[in-house]
Amino acid sequence: MAERLSEAAGAVVELRFELGQPVWADAFQARGRVRGFKARLHGLFLPVLFAVSVWLLANSVLAAGGAFLGSLFGFMARRGLLTARHARMSAPLGPWRVNVDESNDVVCFTGTHVETRRGWRSLGGYVETAGGFVLLTPAPYLLIAHYLPKRALGRDDTNRLRGILGRHLPRHGGRPPRH
Repeated sequence: MAERLSEAAGAVVELRFELGQPVWADAFQARGRVRGFKARLHGLFLPVLFAVSVWLLANSVLAAGGAFLGSLFGFMARRGLLTARHARMSAPLGPWRVNVDESNDVVCFTGTHVETRRGWRSLGGYVETAGGFVLLTPAPYLLIAHYLPKRALGRDDTNRLRGILGRHLPRHGGRPPRH
């Protein structure tokens, strides 16, 4: 369910949408691009440590290789498990309504049973993907604060939202994707 609402007077954008598993997969992929290669190397630390400890304890290179590949596969499957968990957790919150107002110091996120207001200073930046805008917390954590899907926007609203975010937050991840 995606509904487009906007207010032409001033820079106000209102979105109504529901979050699902593909949306979270897009958000985690964008976050991974922002964190960069160094963070991915840190992700290899535990599988390598596990493989070395198996190799030392079992004195078998074959067992160490199997342990490394198994733990590496587990880390790759982890992203899918995280996206499914986030989709399950956000489903009871119902459809979201987000107000992004140029003149206001906060972004309002309203769900069925929850309302959250985030100040621009509590957000560390955003990443634009082909599917939407991923709002991130400040460094060094760069956690996903929220996701604003483009399917809930028209072309003019997308440009207006991009402008508002660009004036208030730093953009991570390079140039925006081509449409």
